[in-house]
Amino acid sequence: MRIETKNAVSIKYLYIRIYRYIMLKQKALLLKALGDETRLKIVQALLGGEMCACTLVPASGKAQPTVSQHLKVLLQSGILESRRVGVNIWYKLKSPEAAQIMDILKIPKTKRKEASC
Repeated sequence: MRIETKNAVSIKYLYIRIYRYIMLKQKALLLKALGDETRLKIVQALLGGEMCACTLVPASGKAQPTVSQHLKVLLQSGILESRRVGVNIWYKLKSPEAAQIMDILKIPKTKRKEASC
């Protein structure tokens, strides 16, 4: 019986270690995704609410293919979520941690521009 208890404690400890490792990996992925100026500009623009991809291009000051690649990184890291409306894709912040980081960095939200698409 004592061996079973020792094994149960070892398994519980292992689960805790795995959980902490996964959480740490997720935080590192979040910080890595926010570690680029263009992605910070995109997140800054989205602090004000949902935006169409066509309005994120001028907000970031980069070419459309570049913005598209950065949006992909932000989607894969769980910072953004998207929805398709016709031919347009609308993005919004999904991660409250990303908004908190922007607040900590004192990065204000930008003024909203109406979608031109």
